[in-house]
Amino acid sequence: MEDTKDHIGPLITALQYNDIFDLDSTQTDTELLPVGIAFSFIKAVQSVNQRLVNQISTESLGFEVILIAREGSEVTKEKMVKSVNHYGLGISKFYFCKNEELIKTLQSHKVKLFLSTNRDDIDKALQAGLAAALLYDQLGQHGFDKLKVIFSGDVIGFSEDSRDSLTDFGFSETQLKTFKTAKMCMKEFVSLIGEMRRRFGREDSPLCTCLITAWGSRDVSTSALKTLREWGLDVDEAFCLAGAPCSPILAVVKPHILWDGGLHNAGDTPAQS
Repeated sequence: MEDTKDHIGPLITALQYNDIFDLDSTQTDTELLPVGIAFSFIKAVQSVNQRLVNQISTESLGFEVILIAREGSEVTKEKMVKSVNHYGLGISKFYFCKNEELIKTLQSHKVKLFLSTNRDDIDKALQAGLAAALLYDQLGQHGFDKLKVIFSGDVIGFSEDSRDSLTDFGFSETQLKTFKTAKMCMKEFVSLIGEMRRRFGREDSPLCTCLITAWGSRDVSTSALKTLREWGLDVDEAFCLAGAPCSPILAVVKPHILWDGGLHNAGDTPAQS
């Protein structure tokens, strides 16, 4: 396993403006922007960071959330900063870019995880070799004290042996190539999450990780678990669904992060319901 000590430092996580704030709300003409679906994720991340600092006051491991926004007016930018401060979101870095500059912006600021509800943006990031995942809709949910992450066993356990079974489920060669790329670009993120998870006990952890194998066999799920352990992460729960819908599991777990390597673009996958 790659030594995580080489990566100790903030896990720079990029969120998009339209996920942090609800831009479709009728309240956007007020001084403060209404919170969006990323609010629960940010509060859960703050809980993880606080617990880490409580253990070691000089702790450098933790999440650093940055905000990515499309170019806008100065009034919009001022409202954005004011709203971030009002809700106590702890975001100090704001980056503005054009639509076509998103990937370049993520790369230039050394982003280790890009979260979005825009599936096309996620796919573009994955194809560029960036760790990217689906931000699950937690709006209206309570209990900000636990950050929940779900990984796809189909992607992490992907190998040439499992290629045929995924092809039988209708995945194209382009999608399979994306899965392979996605698997490798998440290694550092998994390693950092694993390092965080080891700082906490099993019973009172602010961080929960799960593995869902939607289509693959038990062997694929086992391979995924082995790979995660080699990368430094022992998940809290694992589910092998053998083609059954993922939605019942998601309804119970209520994750903040769905890392599925692009599987959200096909069939009944770990996607928002």
